[in-house]
Amino acid sequence: MNALTQPIATAHPLAKTQHDLHNARSLFDATLGFVRQHDQPTDDPLLISRFGDVHIRIEVAAALLERAEEFLASHTDAIEISIAVAESHLASAEALSTASNAEFELTGLRTALPGSLHDPLRWKLQLIGNFRLNGIHPPSFPTAAEGVV
Repeated sequence: MNALTQPIATAHPLAKTQHDLHNARSLFDATLGFVRQHDQPTDDPLLISRFGDVHIRIEVAAALLERAEEFLASHTDAIEISIAVAESHLASAEALSTASNAEFELTGLRTALPGSLHDPLRWKLQLIGNFRLNGIHPPSFPTAAEGVV
């Protein structure tokens, strides 16, 4: 079982990440099926490149999710755990956005998905960047037992 095939845990700090990744994979598969079924030219370099881009973003998000899960399981430094979780959130949200945009571009359809208004991603970018660049710890990190940002 891996990050793409495991069940989604709802009370887990990575539940949203798992959900976004699952939705990205589903949109990717549905878009592939639509394009193949509607006899669109599958030798178009731009079409091929678009599917490659979406696939790679999903795989990167899956890898970062697995990494964050390993950090959570190992009970290492709470700050590193929080950063890994935030990186995973960002990657899965980006994969979902890319898959959703590709679905619309290639099929003319748009699957309604819940947004992330309760969890603005731009702040995660700033926290991660400031930690990696300047070594500044994000404010008030909870411990792994309390739940991670």
